[in-house]
Amino acid sequence: MKLQLNESKVPQTPPLFLERCRELGLVHWSLDVNGMAMSDPVGPRPIVRWLCSTAMRDMLIECAEHWATEDVPQMIEVSGVRMYPFQILHHGRRTGYSVLIGFQERVLEVPLLNEQYEGGSLSLASIRHAIGEVCRPWEQLEGEIEQLLTWMHDDQVEGIGSEDMIESYAEQLSSSYETVTALHMLGREMGTIEEPSAYINQTIEMIGATIGYEWVAFLVNREEGDQLLPSELFQFGDREYDTLSLRTAVMELIDQEPVAVADRTAVYPAEGFFEGLDPQVMVHPVQAQGNKYGWIIVGGKQGEDSYVCSHDTKTIDSIAGIFAAFLENTRLYEVQRRTFVGTVRALSGAIDAKDRYTRGHSDRVALLSKQLALEIGYSAEEAERVRLCGILHDVGKIGVPEHVLCKNSRLTDEEFEMIKLHPTIGAEMLKDIPSLQDILPGVLHHHERWDGNGYPAGLAGENIPELGRILALADTFDAMSSNRAYRSAMPRDKVLAEIQRCSGSQFEPRLAEAFLRVDLSDYDAAVKDHAAQDIRSAA
Repeated sequence: MKLQLNESKVPQTPPLFLERCRELGLVHWSLDVNGMAMSDPVGPRPIVRWLCSTAMRDMLIECAEHWATEDVPQMIEVSGVRMYPFQILHHGRRTGYSVLIGFQERVLEVPLLNEQYEGGSLSLASIRHAIGEVCRPWEQLEGEIEQLLTWMHDDQVEGIGSEDMIESYAEQLSSSYETVTALHMLGREMGTIEEPSAYINQTIEMIGATIGYEWVAFLVNREEGDQLLPSELFQFGDREYDTLSLRTAVMELIDQEPVAVADRTAVYPAEGFFEGLDPQVMVHPVQAQGNKYGWIIVGGKQGEDSYVCSHDTKTIDSIAGIFAAFLENTRLYEVQRRTFVGTVRALSGAIDAKDRYTRGHSDRVALLSKQLALEIGYSAEEAERVRLCGILHDVGKIGVPEHVLCKNSRLTDEEFEMIKLHPTIGAEMLKDIPSLQDILPGVLHHHERWDGNGYPAGLAGENIPELGRILALADTFDAMSSNRAYRSAMPRDKVLAEIQRCSGSQFEPRLAEAFLRVDLSDYDAAVKDHAAQDIRSAA
């Protein structure tokens, strides 16, 4: 396979430099490191013809040999011809010379021009005339020096302007990079919808750091954000305003005519309430899909230029877009969560409706299970999943005949076998719901025993899923603590004694010990609440 290589580009001598050299009467010629011509000389035609003669070419080869020995090649003068070499570098390596050739008057008299030129007398005369016009009295260069100083001054002035422009571009590039980095980070963190407060605080802090403002806040719109966010005001910076005063000031501010509007950001003078954030404050609405979630307020710009610029408004507009999308996702997630919880409670309520003696049982088991999970080191998020399992643990009783479920006397063996089916029925009902896969082991195995004498699978010890072991303890405690048609509730001390007695047989010893440390005051409050509901229902 033949590779096609791109032609390498050798850096060229700046055109402006060559033009100025021509104005000084210098001839330019590009040579390789061996002194061989890389192009024709640039100068008056008769002089070019002479420079291409054999004698002149040989002289330049000798000069190149000398320059090769020097780190910085120096000017060489031969018989009134001055040659000023400038290195041509490629990737840091010397590849040739840009040679500037000047003439002194004595070159007109030397053999180099008179005897060694192969052309005719007419050509020699034209060469002598052309050289005479560009000859300089090189010992008296007042005019040329003045010109060179002028050019040097102009170059320095232009260089300063270029440096200022480059510095400005560098600052803009740096700001743009910081903005892109901020947008990337906010976009990457958008999945943390379970903790919106942390994301909001991160967003407003990032705004202040990215565009250099003293104070940034997000004020929640009461109509849209109250049910979604735990706070009405999030703020970052050295200043701290109270929610009511800030809300009043912002509502008054957005009723006024802004001094400018750019990228949906309204700019106002920092007066009255916002006077400490002089000279300007920005207000940007945060909205998505027709829902206005609040306003981003920014003030107190730091740095030499304290006024709002287009970079500031574009940055806030970009961040606000991602922020609004996050809040919209959070709202949709909350709607979905409430719908899910409502569905779960409806399933649980269906059991309570069938058996009035177990009303509130699932909620109490859910409460106790969550407390026990926290006691043994579960995180709040993990314990919440345990609570959900507690709510649904008896959902399979929907499939048990009502006359068996509500029987006032002891069950026959056949009827008890029907009751023993409810864990399996419940797991079957829930198995196709993706968001409930992690709690299925608790629903299926909450009647297993540590000694292996439980149901439906007769699992023993650590072969029982931990979620099932937790639910078994909470379920048994509430069953013993509740009134049933065929018996009354047991006193608290006897219930706890029974749990301690059954440690190692019915219950895992570690869990039984942890359960005895659980504060049951919330459980007792739930029992009273459920009893009050029963009274209201009976009335």
